[in-house]
Amino acid sequence: MVERGKPARVIVSAEPLRPDERLALQPDLAQRGIAPSMLDVIPPAGRYFQLLRAVDARDELLGVTSLMSFRPFVSIKQILGEGNHVGWDTTTYYTDGADRPQVAAALLRAMAQRSMYSAMFFGRIDDDVRAALPLVRHRLLETDYRLGQINCSRYATADEFLALHKRLRRHLRDHAKAGGTVRVLEGPVQPSLARDFSDLVFATYRHHGGMGRWQFKEYAYRVCGAFFTTCRDAVHIFTENEGSITGLQSFVRHRDRLELSEGGFDRSRDTHHAYEAIIAESVGYAISNGLGSVGYGGIWNATKDRYSDPDDRDKIYLLLLYGNGLQYRLVGERLSKWGFRTYFGGRFAGASGSATVVSRQPHP
Repeated sequence: MVERGKPARVIVSAEPLRPDERLALQPDLAQRGIAPSMLDVIPPAGRYFQLLRAVDARDELLGVTSLMSFRPFVSIKQILGEGNHVGWDTTTYYTDGADRPQVAAALLRAMAQRSMYSAMFFGRIDDDVRAALPLVRHRLLETDYRLGQINCSRYATADEFLALHKRLRRHLRDHAKAGGTVRVLEGPVQPSLARDFSDLVFATYRHHGGMGRWQFKEYAYRVCGAFFTTCRDAVHIFTENEGSITGLQSFVRHRDRLELSEGGFDRSRDTHHAYEAIIAESVGYAISNGLGSVGYGGIWNATKDRYSDPDDRDKIYLLLLYGNGLQYRLVGERLSKWGFRTYFGGRFAGASGSATVVSRQPHP
């Protein structure tokens, strides 16, 4: 008999959470200050996404997470912030009494088994995942990328934040002079507006390119489209000019934090600093609603780098998971570093794509 609270197996399917499962997971979200609507939007829409359920010997739920998997080649999971659940960016949720490191380890091993080479986990490493690492075959690489946020608790008004950023004030004036406006919508939006939002996401992902270009359209219109029309705790901040939407950043409002989830910009025209206008509006929204911070996920561009707090950034890790010893030996440290640097190096602001191995476990 498996001890209560420890996983006996992991079930992989695209079946959404049942009402009783959502109820069992809600205390964990409440304790961590995560918006309850996160349980309504996993697994994400789309043919590449699954929900992983860890259950005990009585098939009682212990924990869940979601995964993007292109079997048999690769499985990917990213945690770039609690709100970043669109696509595969989702955290792990636990039921009361679960042995959290054991549950995390079971889910990580299940990810590894679904990959021909290695499964990738990219982002913040929380305490439960770190405690699970001795139980799974892995390499953990610390990258030189960082997660950024703006601490809003130090400002009484948005004007106090703007007073510290002369360049931002100038860009806001330029945006307004060019006819740009900023709007904020909370919760689900109409399908027609969601389609406009998805157009921007699609254009932006195609602009940046890289691996995975062939699935950009499905991601933008199915995955993000479902989020835009269903997430009750979403906050959509977007810019318009001459009747057209020029930029979008969609956030999730948690208990004390606004977290960036997805967005994009019109790449066919000059948006006249729409990005800066949205950043200023997001800070104003957080302050006026009593939120302590705005999380912007990975520092992927110079604008995020410039306005997010330089002394308050979390490390981003690359965790490689292997289903067996042969995979561990074939995908060695030199190849892992080369692959990461080739894909990420020089493509984003503030880092080179270098990585250092800080933990390894060849025999779980």
